[in-house]
Amino acid sequence: MSGPELPLPDDDLAWDPDLATRPEDLAVLDDLVAGSTWDGPLIVSMPRTGSTLLGALFLLLRDSPGTGEHVFERYLHEPVAPVFWEGQDLQSVKDFIATPLTERDLIQESAYQFASKDVARWFLRRARKPIAFVMRHPRLAWPSRWQIMLSEWLATDPEIADADRIRATLEAGDYRGLGDVLIERVRQPDNGWCGFMSLIGLCLDEGLDFVIVDNERFRADPETTLRQMCERWGLTYDDAMTTWDDLSEALPRVVMSELALGPEYEWYYAQTLASKGGIVRVDREPLDVGRFPEELRGDRTDLLTIDRAEEWYEALLDRGELMG
Repeated sequence: MSGPELPLPDDDLAWDPDLATRPEDLAVLDDLVAGSTWDGPLIVSMPRTGSTLLGALFLLLRDSPGTGEHVFERYLHEPVAPVFWEGQDLQSVKDFIATPLTERDLIQESAYQFASKDVARWFLRRARKPIAFVMRHPRLAWPSRWQIMLSEWLATDPEIADADRIRATLEAGDYRGLGDVLIERVRQPDNGWCGFMSLIGLCLDEGLDFVIVDNERFRADPETTLRQMCERWGLTYDDAMTTWDDLSEALPRVVMSELALGPEYEWYYAQTLASKGGIVRVDREPLDVGRFPEELRGDRTDLLTIDRAEEWYEALLDRGELMG
């Protein structure tokens, strides 16, 4: 596939040198596969892009639509998170996955948590192709995450530092006066775009097939996107993926780490996994760029700004890998 050129972020923005992995450390992960691959689907995303819902829908898929066994036995949600957030070693990834990976295991990982290029390459090479990259307009995804995180902070500690500024920001929906807080306390401040683009670049460098799923297109016409993904993954589309009333059938096979099941669970994931009535189209206008902090606008060399993220988003919409 082809499309507009994608200028990729510098390595010092994309990869965390503190998480660099020695070849001998990766041997821990090798124990998770019988051969050189697990050949299950891999979904790579950024926060607030709908990837949790997308992954859960594949748990509704059966070998024979309407009957038969479920195609996927497990949806492993962000197994690399403890490495990124807590500095744990790769044994934590092995402990989370627990049993050897098979083609009936689907993994979803947040792009920025693949902060070690070696770990990212390990998963990208062994996953079923194409790898699915899930995105959303950055002027929708970024403020959505900010709103959730800021609200959670205030609910947990009403007297948190900068509480008044945070409340004023949430009431106005205007983040211009909170740039320092967002950059210093929200990890990653670019909502994972550097990691996302770097992983796409890694796929391009290594000739690894991938597709791009845009949240807005997916919600507007979920059946088209899901049919295309099923075809690319060698699966038979099942109407259950778009006609479900609730996800209770899938929930027992969603495997989350204790990190994800902590206090943030109710804010980040519970609403999605408790969804009822099928996929809801959400028509929201992207937040006006004038309401973004100056610190996250324009050209910077030390972090990625909303301007560059939007340029990348528009470029990806023109790529031949785009679904829907």
